[in-house]
Amino acid sequence: MSNNIRLLVGIVAGAAIVYLAVFVIPFLQPFKGIVQSMPMSYGDMTQAIYFVVSLALMIILSRGKLYEYGFRLVAFKPLLKAVLISIPVMLVLMVIMMISVMLSGVMPGSYGPVGQMGMSLNKAIISVWLIASTCEELFFRGLLYGFLAPLKEKGFSLFRIQISLPVTVCALMFGLGHLCLLSMMPGVMVANIVVATTICGFIAGYFREQTGSLIPAIAVHMTFNIVGSTLPLLAG
Repeated sequence: MSNNIRLLVGIVAGAAIVYLAVFVIPFLQPFKGIVQSMPMSYGDMTQAIYFVVSLALMIILSRGKLYEYGFRLVAFKPLLKAVLISIPVMLVLMVIMMISVMLSGVMPGSYGPVGQMGMSLNKAIISVWLIASTCEELFFRGLLYGFLAPLKEKGFSLFRIQISLPVTVCALMFGLGHLCLLSMMPGVMVANIVVATTICGFIAGYFREQTGSLIPAIAVHMTFNIVGSTLPLLAG
């Protein structure tokens, strides 16, 4: 498969999976019935779809060699570095978000991943911190990045850091995928989330590429979600 075809297939197939997982499959029977009969949300169903589809396709594409898609251990130092970089970045992004939301006239107490979606903290810990962080990384930095990995020699340099094409594509698709929140949140809030998740995607993708493991990517994602969920509660 040529590089251009691989890139096109990755973007189109990735976007199609996101669309189906977010807007279509959870609302079909029997999936809709499962959501309504169990203590889970449509978002949880989306994460389950990401998990199943990603794992199945990674097994097929790698012929069972899942280490090619990031299923490998990582040293503690790069894992800690990924987390320590993510914390201040997300804190700055959250401060910018709070300021922009308040300037827009949106009531401060109504924003944030927990409050805006009507989640309790316990639900946020399970659904947002753990499930979303893991399942979304399996898809974006596992399946999608792994498929595009042969293109990693292409990219650009930012502050002397080389950012590959697969990292860029996965980060942009991850960020834009959060536009689905427009049905639940004010536009200014969603715009900030898209920016924050795109930056999260770049950091997660960079450490995924540098270590060859999904573990730092999941840790970065989880750190962003934890800060993004708790800081609005503390500020509110």
